[in-house]
Amino acid sequence: MHSRDPDETACPVCGQPYDQRIVVERGDRWADVFGGPPFSVLSKYSRWCASRMDAEEERQRRENEQVVYLHDDAPAGRR
Repeated sequence: MHSRDPDETACPVCGQPYDQRIVVERGDRWADVFGGPPFSVLSKYSRWCASRMDAEEERQRRENEQVVYLHDDAPAGRR
């Protein structure tokens, strides 16, 4: 489970902590990025944010890249 430590890097879109960060490049296929069927990822994360700003590397990504921040905002114990 994701800790809610205030020192964690926040999502540059919504300002909230995120559970996973994925860099997606134009031309990537779903299987290349997530490695499973879409429903497996879509059902796990309740919110997605996308930006060219890479919060972990503190820089803008290239024009053909996006960083996807996956959030699990479910109440504790849902899983």
